[in-house]
Amino acid sequence: MRTNIITIRLGCETREEVYRSSSLGTITVPQRKTWMETITVPENGYNRISLICPICDSCFGLKVYSKARARLRKFYFASCFFAIAGCGILFGILAGSSKGLMGYSIAVPFMIFTVWQLTNGIRRRFDASDLVSHAGGKIHRIYDEKKVIFPD
Repeated sequence: MRTNIITIRLGCETREEVYRSSSLGTITVPQRKTWMETITVPENGYNRISLICPICDSCFGLKVYSKARARLRKFYFASCFFAIAGCGILFGILAGSSKGLMGYSIAVPFMIFTVWQLTNGIRRRFDASDLVSHAGGKIHRIYDEKKVIFPD
């Protein structure tokens, strides 16, 4: 049995004070600092893991989904996009010729999203955000480095 390990990049937003004036107030600039974290993907279901941010020293949690669960999530999102596209097509049919084009123009991007999610789900290509999601604590950003492809 082979353990699946992924490396993802997490980010923390900090604010740096640039200028302070009694008449104008304070000007702050948001900055994102990142670090890499190595996580083991479970075989079934999901695992909750607690991490401590090395930048702001706050504790936060992540849910790490298994490959099967991440694939089901992809298919779920594809079905949601398909339902929205179906409603747009139905609106295009029922609205008549004057506003029918608007319904079809709403449906087209959602059909593209549907095909994109289905293709990645069938090919088992995941983003880091498909396998890992926020579970609690201060929200830290999950960056996508590249597609995660697990060998079978």
